Amino acid sequence: DEYHNLDSELIFECDEEHTIYSTWKKIRNKKECPICNKNKYKSQDAKIIPKTGSKRSLALDQSTRITGWSIYDDDKLIKYGTFIAVEDNEIARDCTIKQWLINMIELWKPDFVGLEGIQYQQNMGVTTFETLARLQGILMETLYELNIQFSICHTNTWRAYCKVKGRTRIDKKRSMQMLAKEWFDITVTDDEADAIGIGKYVAEVLNKNVVTYNWEI
Repeated sequence: DEYHNLDSELIFECDEEHTIYSTWKKIRNKKECPICNKNKYKSQDAKIIPKTGSKRSLALDQSTRITGWSIYDDDKLIKYGTFIAVEDNEIARDCTIKQWLINMIELWKPDFVGLEGIQYQQNMGVTTFETLARLQGILMETLYELNIQFSICHTNTWRAYCKVKGRTRIDKKRSMQMLAKEWFDITVTDDEADAIGIGKYVAEVLNKNVVTYNWEI
C-alpha cells in the first residue's frame, strides 16, 4: 500500500497476470516474471527445433495477409507465430505466402499440414471469399507438389473439438485466445490462437495415422 524506499517489498503484476513480490531495486533494471521465465511456451526465439522421432504437424489459419501458424510434435505445441504478407497486389501476396510455406516445410519438416477451410460468413464479401479460395488452391497445389500430406480443417469442426464458445466471430476468436491462455498460460493474438486451436485438432485427430516422412532420403 505504501512505497518507502528501493528495498520496500512491492506487489507487481506481469502481462500474463502473475503476481510478483519483489523490490523496485531488484526489478527496475530487469522487469522479468519468474513464472513466465519457466514457461517454455513464452520463449519464442528463432531457433529451429529438430525432430526427435515424433509426428510433426504444421497448422495455418485462413488469411491473405496475416497468417497464424503453429507447430506440434505429437500432441505438444512447440512453436507458434504469425507471418505477414505486406504486398498490396493479390498475386504478389499469394506468391510471398507460397514461398514462405515452402521455407517452413524445409525448415521444420512437418509430416502433415492442416489448412483452415474457408467459412463463408454474412459479413464476408464475395471478393474476399474468392481471394481466400484462390490462395487455398495455391497452398494445396504447393503441398501436393512437395509430397506433403495435408487436409482442409473446417472451422466449425476444429472449433467444436477445442470447445470454442461464442455466437459471433469476435466472441469465438476471444474464446480461442482464452483457451490458449488456459492450456499454455500465454497471451496471443487471435491469429495465433486460431492456429494453435487448428494445430491441436490436427495433431490429436488428423495426424494420428500419418506415416512419418523420412527427410533424410
